[in-house]
Amino acid sequence: MKNQTVKLWTGIGMATLIAGCGTLGGEGGEGGEHYDDQLHASAHGGEGGEGGEHHGGEGGEGGEHHGGEGGEGGEHHGGEGGEGGEHHGGEGGEGGEHHGAEAGAAFSYFAAGGEGGEGGEGGEGGEGGEAGSSVSSVTSDGAYVAMLQMMQGHLLAARELIKSGDAAEGRPHLTHPWVEVYPMAEPGLEHRGQNALGGHLKALAEKSGGIEDWSDINQQFQAAWVAIEKAANNVGEKGVSSATVSKVVLSLTKQAVLEYDEALEEGKFVAVHEYQDGRGFVRAAREYLDGQQALLIRDNKEAWRVASKALDDLQKAWPTAVPPEQPVMPVSNLYAAQARLELALAPYLF
Repeated sequence: MKNQTVKLWTGIGMATLIAGCGTLGGEGGEGGEHYDDQLHASAHGGEGGEGGEHHGGEGGEGGEHHGGEGGEGGEHHGGEGGEGGEHHGGEGGEGGEHHGAEAGAAFSYFAAGGEGGEGGEGGEGGEGGEAGSSVSSVTSDGAYVAMLQMMQGHLLAARELIKSGDAAEGRPHLTHPWVEVYPMAEPGLEHRGQNALGGHLKALAEKSGGIEDWSDINQQFQAAWVAIEKAANNVGEKGVSSATVSKVVLSLTKQAVLEYDEALEEGKFVAVHEYQDGRGFVRAAREYLDGQQALLIRDNKEAWRVASKALDDLQKAWPTAVPPEQPVMPVSNLYAAQARLELALAPYLF
């Protein structure tokens, strides 16, 4: 599946670049390496295991995670799609300490060139995690917002599962914003004076292990959600551009597709939490796109219509919170759907 991923993401990059300038090149992203199989906790720690090893975080490269979700004294290198970085305390544990993390392949849309200049947020170029690793939540408003939306994607997955009565499945997703994403976003939050968010995310993670129903966590959840919204709105006087909005949506959906791919083994979903993360990310992308509808329609109404339809098509891969026995969409078709979404948003990007 890895070789297929390389070829498909290369094709996606080509589609965008052909639309913008006729150049054959593309992102060339490898999609990162992810060796976490959550059904084999004894082999690599897994979720809820102790002493496990997790290479790459979600969609990233080279990370290491000792302790698993809900463990104490664990060490986490990476974060969502990231490389490097370190977290002591495990997911949901106390006394966690973050030492930063680098963004991975899903954030490659914000790499090279920065934002705010005449060239927009920068090109795509570079290889998967390498392109993403140059992204900073301090200098890139888009990457900063995408990280915050990714936090909300995790929380959407958690809320859906817990409210449906499946608290055990939902608990780990409450910890992911703090453990997986916050290390990347922390410098950007501090730069923009949004330091309070970390405390809310940590409180949510620490309480997650003991919840049985939604009422047990509703207050902490709402506080964290509002803090994320407040932080996302703090991106300067002019707010975000339609190009930035498009790249945030693409970053979320790219990570969702990578999660879907990694959740599959021999045509079956074996990593349930990865499927659920992907569903959360694509739902977050939908909510964010809809929330920016007025801006996008103002800049290009037809592009908005086509992009909205492309996102609807992509979202069909996640019909339910719990994965179906058989995927409703082959992973190759899902990569193609992501390519169509990227092409649909191209008018905003170039």
